[in-house]
Amino acid sequence: MANTFLYLFVGIFLLVVVALRPKLFWPALIFVTIGTADLMFSKYTIVDEYFTGLILLGGLLAISMRAIHFRKDREDIWDSLHKWVFILMVVYLIIQGTRGMLGLESLEKIRWLVYYGMLGVLLFMISKKGFPVPEPRKMWLIISGAALVYLLLYLGQVLFIKVVWGMDILEAHALGWKGSAYALFPLVIGIPAAIFLLDEKKYIRRWLGWATLATAILAVFYVDSRATWVAIIAFLSVSLFKLGLRRFIFFLLCFLLIFSLFLGVGDRAKFIGRAGDFYREMVEVVENIWVPLEQKHDIDRIIHIQVGFISISESWKNFLFGYGLRTSGFIISPHLKSLFEEHGLFDLAAKVKEDVSTEGFTALLVDTGFVGVFLLGMNFLFTAHKVIIQRENPYRIFLLLSLILTFFWLFLNNLLEIILFYLLIMPSGLLVQLSKHGTEENVLR
Repeated sequence: MANTFLYLFVGIFLLVVVALRPKLFWPALIFVTIGTADLMFSKYTIVDEYFTGLILLGGLLAISMRAIHFRKDREDIWDSLHKWVFILMVVYLIIQGTRGMLGLESLEKIRWLVYYGMLGVLLFMISKKGFPVPEPRKMWLIISGAALVYLLLYLGQVLFIKVVWGMDILEAHALGWKGSAYALFPLVIGIPAAIFLLDEKKYIRRWLGWATLATAILAVFYVDSRATWVAIIAFLSVSLFKLGLRRFIFFLLCFLLIFSLFLGVGDRAKFIGRAGDFYREMVEVVENIWVPLEQKHDIDRIIHIQVGFISISESWKNFLFGYGLRTSGFIISPHLKSLFEEHGLFDLAAKVKEDVSTEGFTALLVDTGFVGVFLLGMNFLFTAHKVIIQRENPYRIFLLLSLILTFFWLFLNNLLEIILFYLLIMPSGLLVQLSKHGTEENVLR
């Protein structure tokens, strides 16, 4: 009940603030989409949708009061194509949402029509250049601050539940978050933002960057998520080229210090044992690339991807257009059970429900077919093109890595219900705006 009143108050506050001060549209949007990315309410990850919707409503009120004036900047062919592909994807997903709602005879699935309609409104509002966009340096600051608040909220709640109520960490997650790798997805943009701040002249900004990095590393080790370990190590590796040797060594020492604390420093046997476990898990991640399916350590995830292709191969219509949004759980269930049993995974087969959860890639493939996967993939390619051509941007390697990690995260969790996921890849979205750092385009806007 307390959360309900809190969300109601914050939502109304965001609506009023954005309506009266349109220049806060972008800061509020960034902070909300990062700061509430995986926050759940009544077992649904709708908090970011709710706040984003009220920010959009505030923006529409600002438009109706003529507090802002749209202008149309000159677009090149690639920007225009990206915009139309995203619009086509939104329309296609709304149609698929209607198919899913009718097929499942579930009126509550209308949520997805509203959800993707919101993305269409968001694209309209940010592509018309009416709401002032913070310069990239300020955007990095907002992103890092939002990531730090999110991580502190996440760790604080999970630790409180674990220590005070004595719950297992997985049970603690379930009371407010969807899962460890899922919950830490905002790090794909939070970590590069923190690394950028390390170059700032102001001490307070550098401190914020280091605080965000340290908290991110702490969260990664505490929740024991291999996906986010890989993300941290990837950003740590490329940071050498940007940070210089001194700050890279300091970054590495922070990583190793927290690493040592979690591996049991002071107890030699425990330290060696847990260090060995960590090493083996990292080796398993690499080995999954080439070992046979039966030897893969993430065989269940691989099978989930396989059943996606099996499910849509039953007819050319299903291959192209899938079965409709939110139907994938029912469609893949029998195939999943059969394939688990075929590979001798009888314990997993016994746990398969009638409506089973799956990764984002499989869900998209089964729900929307090849057409849906193609449209989403094109948005990734257009965003990558925008980042790559901005040669003056000294941080484009971090942005590209962020985009790559976002893509591969789809094979681990269903990110399709997180607003931040789309904000990263949409025209005039976060990665596109941040790609303008240090460029002539940013100077002129």
